[in-house]
Amino acid sequence: MSKYLKVAIYLSLLVLLAPRAVLAQATASGTVLGTVSDPSQAVVNGAHVTITSVATGTARTTITNAEGSYRFDLLPAGTYKLTIEGSGFSTVIQTLQLLVGQTATANVTLKPGAATQTVEVEAVNPIVDVMKTSVSTEITPTEVQDLPMVGQDVANLAYLAPGVKQTDSYDPTKNRYAILSVNGDGGRNVNVTVNGVDNKDNTVGGPVMQLPLEAVEEYHISTQRFSAENGRSEGAAINIITKRGTNQYHGSAIGLFRDTSLNTDQKNPDGTGGTTNSHPDYTRQQFGGSIGGPIKKDKVFLFFAINREREHQSLQEDTHAYTQLVAAQPFFGDLCKPAATIPRPFYETRYNGRADWIFNSKESAYLSYSSQANNSDNDQSDGTGDLNNGNFTVNHLQIANLTVNSVLNDTTVNVATFGFQYWNNLIASKISSPLVTFNALAESFGTNTNVPQQSYQRKWQFKDDFSKVVGKHTFKGGFDYIWNPVEGGFFEFSSTLEIDYASDPTDIIAAHPADTFSHPGIVSGMTIANGDPTFIVATKQLGLYFQDDWKTTRRLTLSLGLRWDKDFNMIGGSKIKDSRTYLDLKTVNSPITDPYVSSIAHDDNLDFSPRVGFSYDLSGHGNHVLRGGYGMYYGNVFQNIPLFMEQMSNATVFQTVLSLSSPSDPVPGTGKTLGQWQYGIDPMPTIPPPATELANRSVGRLMDPHYRNPVTQEFNVGYTWALNQNTAFETEYTHVLGVHGNKTINVDQKIPMNGACCTRPFDAPYAASSIPERVPASVRVDSAIGREHYDGINFSFRERMAARFQFQANYTLAWANGYGSGGGSFRNYPKLSTAPFASWEWGPSPNDERSHITVASVVDLPKGFEIAPILQYGSPRPYDLTNSANTLNTGGGTAIGVVVPKSDPKNYFAYAGNETEAQNCFYGLGEPASCTIVPYDPKRGDPFFQLDTRLAKSFKFGERANLQIIAEAFNLTNRANYGNNFGHSIGSSTTFGHPVGFISPSSTIIPRSTWGELGFRFNF
Repeated sequence: MSKYLKVAIYLSLLVLLAPRAVLAQATASGTVLGTVSDPSQAVVNGAHVTITSVATGTARTTITNAEGSYRFDLLPAGTYKLTIEGSGFSTVIQTLQLLVGQTATANVTLKPGAATQTVEVEAVNPIVDVMKTSVSTEITPTEVQDLPMVGQDVANLAYLAPGVKQTDSYDPTKNRYAILSVNGDGGRNVNVTVNGVDNKDNTVGGPVMQLPLEAVEEYHISTQRFSAENGRSEGAAINIITKRGTNQYHGSAIGLFRDTSLNTDQKNPDGTGGTTNSHPDYTRQQFGGSIGGPIKKDKVFLFFAINREREHQSLQEDTHAYTQLVAAQPFFGDLCKPAATIPRPFYETRYNGRADWIFNSKESAYLSYSSQANNSDNDQSDGTGDLNNGNFTVNHLQIANLTVNSVLNDTTVNVATFGFQYWNNLIASKISSPLVTFNALAESFGTNTNVPQQSYQRKWQFKDDFSKVVGKHTFKGGFDYIWNPVEGGFFEFSSTLEIDYASDPTDIIAAHPADTFSHPGIVSGMTIANGDPTFIVATKQLGLYFQDDWKTTRRLTLSLGLRWDKDFNMIGGSKIKDSRTYLDLKTVNSPITDPYVSSIAHDDNLDFSPRVGFSYDLSGHGNHVLRGGYGMYYGNVFQNIPLFMEQMSNATVFQTVLSLSSPSDPVPGTGKTLGQWQYGIDPMPTIPPPATELANRSVGRLMDPHYRNPVTQEFNVGYTWALNQNTAFETEYTHVLGVHGNKTINVDQKIPMNGACCTRPFDAPYAASSIPERVPASVRVDSAIGREHYDGINFSFRERMAARFQFQANYTLAWANGYGSGGGSFRNYPKLSTAPFASWEWGPSPNDERSHITVASVVDLPKGFEIAPILQYGSPRPYDLTNSANTLNTGGGTAIGVVVPKSDPKNYFAYAGNETEAQNCFYGLGEPASCTIVPYDPKRGDPFFQLDTRLAKSFKFGERANLQIIAEAFNLTNRANYGNNFGHSIGSSTTFGHPVGFISPSSTIIPRSTWGELGFRFNF
């Protein structure tokens, strides 16, 4: 057993053997503190302070210390009554609202009088959290209920946080949910917890579970510099809290309805600077509700929420592709089913149930369970295939927690949480038939090349958080252990025989009217893959932390923390020695291959991350606060990084086993060559059996022996000014340096040799080895060498609900740059693997926006009307340039660069269509090396602007019941947001520099025209 694991176990046992007690998770709770003084501002020592939950009646009591201070940690978010009693003073009762992640300060002045004399204070929560050192935003219950959300997904409101913006979906399972770019990143490195339980997708990153909106109590997002209690993310930390039952029965019913008739035409770019209008068919119905209340007053409470969604939409088929498939259909019969539109129905059910028990004033517990199940069709279709070219997708997701609650004494609280998470995603097809393509994939029919595939994970979690107040110190410590007994799935490509025709169907019919698609010589290729496609591992994660919130003076608070995270088998270390690429390189045993197999990559042992923050109350009255800090944050290695390497460790290797592209290639089992073979007349080829070794010219996959978890160093400094009790202005500077990001390096990239372009360096040592028949096409090594940084200045203005008006506005001035970062957490390829840090690799992130503005408001109008708009603006985002051919003949496994003369670096078309001359000029073959590569992301697209508005009319029934009639409009100005989705290939001069699609093309929740929605919400 390693010394690091021993240390971890010993520390864990120390925490486990500590007295058990809990009131809430450290990542899912808040703190109330303050100072009690008399009218002369002298502190009152020994005053009794009791905090009572209005919802459940749960109470905790403490006594002020010599500084007159009191503190309650790990309180569930909600409304509380604070009762302060002191000898010789009147009793004071104050009501306050506590948000998740918030430290609410309630300073109280006691007046002389009898203890039986009670003074109720009409207090307002301080708008400034004087203890906060992180960069974070709380989304309140009012905002969750009243602001417009296109997908009824609470993550849409995260755009209200400075430094957060929408970005494209990176996985088909997440197309209908908000994907958040935080500090310029691509959305994968966001760690989400539900009631403190891990909700991360270990395969591709980002969140897994989406809750019914009626179940969400609060939503807290820390975009930077969060405390040691949170870990496993070098991006952002999001904590979601579910609703609970109370002593009063309450509930809701909601229905929201969208229809094509409520939408305007969308302006589709034609790629040449013009647009064409379309009006896609679309309907969606969302309905659900909630109910909660006491089973036994002050003791047992239940809550349940459900949401059901039915959506019908379609994908408009490319006009050219549809015309060609209609022409082909008579010959191929039912194998080809062209359609002008591809249906994309989607059905989903989400529900959440929660039970709370209060055993006594010190002991309580709650159990929460959430489920999400959905199924959809054709989310893999791209508009160039037929109905058989689609797929079906089935998702089932679960998350649950059991939290046992106790309070040891008035200064000591402990938290224990048992969690479970499950996710199973299957993408498959109902048919299995050859995939037939035409004209370089311009159109196709048959089984989709991307199916079948499956991902699943099952997590068991146990975490504990301990809090102890000692004088001016609040010590917190704990551990978080996650066991994934099953994590992985399978991934296949070309699972059925692919048959490629070189020309379009109409051209084939015109050229060969007699035998059309059976004519010899018109099939240009055949491909199929087989083998064991699974990638299944068992992983574990352990995190330990210690935190000291030290109130050194009444004005200055220091937050000092240290966290240690340890992953087990997250980079697939147990599979590397069986991976065929590793074994082949060991067999080759060459000085140029040995560095990649000199040792086995292993999970980090020294991921210690210090967190230091300060908050200083400049005036002593909480209206001028200076804050800042520094911290290190380690992220996860997602399963998709070692996926292909792990597949290559199976008994049979999943790979292409048949690849014919030359007319002289023999078609197995037919006695004919590819140039002689006739579709429908000759038998289909005999498919080779799965292989136990890599085929010749396969793509090798390996993990760098020195692989590391990604890590960021983060710094912030900010100032908050409370203009009055309801209004605050805040400015903040943030800096993030990201290192050890994933970069995929083709270590066998073709390079110039002997004055000619280009040769793979591994060809010679393979030829001289005992396996000359297994020469790779490329060897792609996942390395942890990515670097990026972000600098941002945030300006925020908040007006809390007062005089029927709530308002907030954020402006962010930011710079997000990196070495060919691609905006993602993996599969980032340099343009030359031999020069991953060349000057041309440095440039802005695809999500970089120099300026970003969000404005949101809720306005209560007369006669029960309410209007709530959200406005978003982003300056143009950048895009990279590429070519239709591999400009520098690297042999694949690299990004494609655009070569330009050093003397004319913006002459992007200098070598368009002339790759040979580009290579000669860049490599210096037969002429001076007078060319360079265009820098990363050199051009920018269009600005982004979106205005969403919610208008509601309330009808009250008695004191508690209310019915709202709702009308919502998304993208009210009908703006066509193309963003940075521009033609960027010098191989197509007609589309270059023109919009070719909408921003975030995979997302279905970013409006492409004005979308209307009608609905209602009834609550009591």
